[in-house]
Amino acid sequence: MKNQLLLTALAVVMIAASASSTFACACCADRGTYSVWTNAIRDYENELFKDIKFGKVAEFYMTEANSEDTHGLGALEKEWSTGVFENPDLVDAYPGNAWKLDFRSRGGLKGGLLLPRPIRMTTRRVDIPDNKSTSTEAVLYKEWILKGTVRSGSGFLRAGVASPTSFTLIFQGHGNNCDNADDFTNWRLEISGKRAIYAFFGKTEAGEKEAADLTPAS
Repeated sequence: MKNQLLLTALAVVMIAASASSTFACACCADRGTYSVWTNAIRDYENELFKDIKFGKVAEFYMTEANSEDTHGLGALEKEWSTGVFENPDLVDAYPGNAWKLDFRSRGGLKGGLLLPRPIRMTTRRVDIPDNKSTSTEAVLYKEWILKGTVRSGSGFLRAGVASPTSFTLIFQGHGNNCDNADDFTNWRLEISGKRAIYAFFGKTEAGEKEAADLTPAS
């Protein structure tokens, strides 16, 4: 009887270990992965959007080549033309159906964008080859790409939002085949319309924490 109970207990442990291993491997990423697909946004992903918080600073994307093409930022354009401009502070909110982004320049200018969550998004997962690594498991580069129409603008961003003005919001990061909010450490926002062409980018709160953890203590 004791032997039978021991065998039963051992079988239960083995089944539990096997289930745990199977679950873990469901998240494993294979080397050579390159996948891109577009699907309807699920409840699980929408809950993760609530946990992905934008960092405190939005960097303005501009090079010498595209500076003349950038427009739609109103009074902010005068700020950088006079040399006063610095990357604006950013406050975000996501109640579950739209991103509300409020920008504040170092000169005190305020501007906001309301970006409704689209129905679908494109997911990209890529194993970027690292020929120095001998690991059999890949760490994937990830993107969640959301495209939609800007609902409204305020402050220095209001004049640039003429219907229709489109946006592309991209969350970027690294991880395995299972998505978590902390995987996405960076973001990029592109605005395009007949009165506006510009882009901002920056870190999420997870990205800011990651950067702080990597900064050597003084």
